[in-house]
Amino acid sequence: MIERIYIPTLGRFDRQITWENLPEFLKERAVLVVQPAEQDLHGDKPVLVLPENDCGIHNTRKFIWEHAQGKIHIVADDDLQFRDRNSGYGINLTKEDADYSYINNKTKEPMTEENWRFFEETTCQWFEEGVAFSGMKLGSFSPTMWHNGYVNNTSVFCFYVFNGKILPEADKLDWSLQLAEDAHLVLQLLRKGYSNRIWDKFCVQSSQFTKGGCNTYRTIDDTNRSHIELCMKHPDYVELNGYPKRIGDIQKVKVRWNKAYKDYIKKGIGEII
Repeated sequence: MIERIYIPTLGRFDRQITWENLPEFLKERAVLVVQPAEQDLHGDKPVLVLPENDCGIHNTRKFIWEHAQGKIHIVADDDLQFRDRNSGYGINLTKEDADYSYINNKTKEPMTEENWRFFEETTCQWFEEGVAFSGMKLGSFSPTMWHNGYVNNTSVFCFYVFNGKILPEADKLDWSLQLAEDAHLVLQLLRKGYSNRIWDKFCVQSSQFTKGGCNTYRTIDDTNRSHIELCMKHPDYVELNGYPKRIGDIQKVKVRWNKAYKDYIKKGIGEII
């Protein structure tokens, strides 16, 4: 069972998109993680108050990690919509069913309560089998394992499910990157031998770079600098993907997620610079 859902939020007290898109049975387990300055701005929604204002998303994630230690829990951005891109089908399809569903599913349907219950039950079953963390792929990313409905040891952003019962304590991880902290965390876990399984059937749609959240202080230069820092932390698994075409463009990176996990399994490589 997923015990708690944490939604870190900043500057969006008037539009809690993720909260509104959760089914009622999961809202009962959800809490908004807020800075002290905003603790009275969320009406009757439950809040978990951070130790200080302006602490940064990296320290917010560390705070949540410590609070959730030992629990199966979700950490979700505050601006997410949830979609089923293989509506009417389960996972682990035959080739015939997979081909048919791919042809006939042209739109992503909103997740239903039944979808969410299937998602929770199946994810927790994966954890019992040894998977350490999960999540949903971004809806803007094309499905890569349509017939399975999930991908092993790959990227995950915006929405995470962590098996806090087996994952390391916060002091065993590096929280120093102020941005790109999510990719940094995922790579650390993979490099330490903690496998993931990310949903392809269910996905999230996120409105990045909108008012509020990290955009209250993040600039393009900050983002580009964080991508370079990510390369320095994980030189064997992250590299710059070309160069920005224009001043003000984001510097993209190429990440070898699966290699990060496989290298640990094959060679025991897990040390973070």
